[in-house]
Amino acid sequence: MYHISILTGHQDEDDFGERLGDIADVAYCPVSDDEEQLVDELKDADIIICKHEKITASLLEKLDELKLIVILRSRFDNVDVQAAAQRGVKVLRNADYCTDDIADHTCAMILALIRQIPEYQDDIRRHSRWQFGSVKWELHRVSSHLIGLVGFGRSGRAVAARMQAFGCTVQAYDPFVEEEVMLERNVKPVDFDKLMRTSDIISLHVPLNETTRYLFRDEQFDEMKEGSMFVNCSRGGLVDEAALYHAVDDGHVRSAALDVLSMEHPGPMMLKMMTRQEFLLTPSIASHSVEAEKQLHDDAERYIRAFVAGETENLPFIPASGV
Repeated sequence: MYHISILTGHQDEDDFGERLGDIADVAYCPVSDDEEQLVDELKDADIIICKHEKITASLLEKLDELKLIVILRSRFDNVDVQAAAQRGVKVLRNADYCTDDIADHTCAMILALIRQIPEYQDDIRRHSRWQFGSVKWELHRVSSHLIGLVGFGRSGRAVAARMQAFGCTVQAYDPFVEEEVMLERNVKPVDFDKLMRTSDIISLHVPLNETTRYLFRDEQFDEMKEGSMFVNCSRGGLVDEAALYHAVDDGHVRSAALDVLSMEHPGPMMLKMMTRQEFLLTPSIASHSVEAEKQLHDDAERYIRAFVAGETENLPFIPASGV
């Protein structure tokens, strides 16, 4: 019988013990920064289920029985995928479970900015008045806006479909996606500079890595169309928030909606944004819903059962390259 070790929390937080008890011994392991203690907990594991917990190369070297790592999120930067591949350990994640949630939240942010909901809500609360026109920007129809997507993967495509349903024109930049893929979805492929200059709203849908870290700085915000809006429900490290704040503060960028920040605790920049009606902030909730959490666990169970049965052809393994 397989041995599954779970690093994601306590037994009362999920039901993997009940789900998989017929095919494996399931143990819930305390997360520790002490690698030797972690090795002792995981030494017999054939399968590890983790979420944010680090699985390093040095840890992998000491886990001789390990065959599979299941990551309960779409990101996988907590696992040394290359080191796992070198040891013949498969790594998989579910990249689709929260696509709808992220797209829904992104579009909610976009619609809120277009309809100036944060500004009018702030005006009502601060000034106890019920007055159209108290916000300086003109109010335009949703369908009149050109949406620019930086990245056209799962969430970008889902956002495009939703905003097209509102009558918006959508354009996208993604050097890793064929233009035909965009055109098939009635999305116009453009280069990065044109997207910056012409989009009424720019939304980010790219992973965070060394090439995309601080992709948006002063130069990019200066290049954006005057009075445009900015949305990031992707990764906080993609944006220099100080540069964004200055772009909003001087009026070049009209407003911004952020679900993620480079530093997600009440630091100086977050506190400054919180005082401004031009910023709509939510605390990393875009990927969360009861349905997404259920799908994540359902899929993890399905993946593990297929792996144990040797039915691995269609499992979402992460390649050693991490791409």
